[in-house]
Amino acid sequence: MPPIVLVTGGAGSMGRLVVARLVGLGMSVRAFDLPSVNFTGLEGKPGVEIARGDLTRPEDLASAVKGIDAVVHLAAVLPPVADRNPALTEKVNVVGTRALVGAVFAGAPRARFVFSSSVSVYGDTTSARPGQRGITVDQPAAPDDVYARSKADSERLVRESPLDWVVLRISGVAVPAFQEPPAAWPFLADQRVEFVHRDDAVSAIVAAVDASAKPRVVYNVAGGQDWRMTGRDYAGDYLELVGVERGEAAYQSSPGHFDWYETSTSQAALRYQDTPYRTYLSQIRAELERLMGQ
Repeated sequence: MPPIVLVTGGAGSMGRLVVARLVGLGMSVRAFDLPSVNFTGLEGKPGVEIARGDLTRPEDLASAVKGIDAVVHLAAVLPPVADRNPALTEKVNVVGTRALVGAVFAGAPRARFVFSSSVSVYGDTTSARPGQRGITVDQPAAPDDVYARSKADSERLVRESPLDWVVLRISGVAVPAFQEPPAAWPFLADQRVEFVHRDDAVSAIVAAVDASAKPRVVYNVAGGQDWRMTGRDYAGDYLELVGVERGEAAYQSSPGHFDWYETSTSQAALRYQDTPYRTYLSQIRAELERLMGQ
């Protein structure tokens, strides 16, 4: 019988990709999300069971964790909503994680618990001197906004539990699709940035599900040496692709949650860094040509 993996937030954009990858590896997936969410494309899909529920409802979680071998916890309130609604963020991100940890311990105590965290827990690291190694997981947490604090608090709940857990601190995810350039890029022009390709982030999450992977460990998940640059480089490359002068880029006035990260450890364990930065740019270019009918 194939392993059963519970994916919270399974109907979200990242959740759907994780679900598809797990099913492709021969696993059975229980996609858990709010009843109000659109499950189109997941319902009736071989290997996928739909579980409608709420992280803060014990009865929903008791049913969701029944018989599982692993859980991938993606469900969360994300920025900018997180900072606009701190009460909701606390309820979903922290209280929900606490409830899920308790439900897994009660109903499937041997299940691997993969938690999708964020490098935002480090706060502002622009004054750090990471050198070529990058920010390590030993960097003290210093969350400085609502979302970052919720992730740091949730991490603590997971790490203090008796479960077989893996925490992934994921950097900014680069999606290979056209998006309107932001009014202000979420970093400083000269800030160190190291994004991770969306598909590689999915690969890291899926690899962490494997029971043979080392348990009770925290990993940084980012693109690697090839993705290290400044904010000016990243924004300029994108603007150039969409036909805008590099000099037109505007940046926020305070540092964002970006830096260079030590990922040699996570890469050795999870083998996820498969997409070079130039490939990502080529994907964006191809998408633009498709949209323009070329």
